[in-house]
Amino acid sequence: MSESSSLKRLRFFTGRLLTAADFTLDQNYLREKLKRHNRSLHGFGIVSGLEVSASAGQISVAPGIALDCEGNEIVVCEKQVLSALAAVESWHAAYVNIRFAEEEGDFIPVVGDDAETSAPSTLRESFEIILAQENCNRGHRHVRARWQACGKPHALTIAKLRRGAEAWRVDRRYRALAIK
Repeated sequence: MSESSSLKRLRFFTGRLLTAADFTLDQNYLREKLKRHNRSLHGFGIVSGLEVSASAGQISVAPGIALDCEGNEIVVCEKQVLSALAAVESWHAAYVNIRFAEEEGDFIPVVGDDAETSAPSTLRESFEIILAQENCNRGHRHVRARWQACGKPHALTIAKLRRGAEAWRVDRRYRALAIK
């Protein structure tokens, strides 16, 4: 969605019949308004935490919060440990990226459906941590002390790893994008 497009919200009145589409429109209005606020006022990057460490063939990501380029909040509540370094053993460097995700849950029966199917009744905001050979932050502009969000869905690079003679280590020269 471009920053110039207007948002549409539901208008309530007595006697109006509400459908699932109406509730979805109402939720989308609030979500898009928050995401536009985050993109416009804060840009994208790490708000706090998300420090990365590497030892004994594992990568650890500390709890923290970040904003992606779409304005989604990425919240990591507990330390995350990955042991996928064997899959990237041929690489000389790897970027640790985090991406916003949603997980469907709490499946319930669909009323009136002859097939006895179920549908997810909730969406849980989550994240994915991935290793890549590219810096996902490349090409973004830094204007007036903040990183400008492009509005497109992609991961946020939070660290760079270098493969040494013995093991992977965090490249301390790499500076993750921070929101100030």
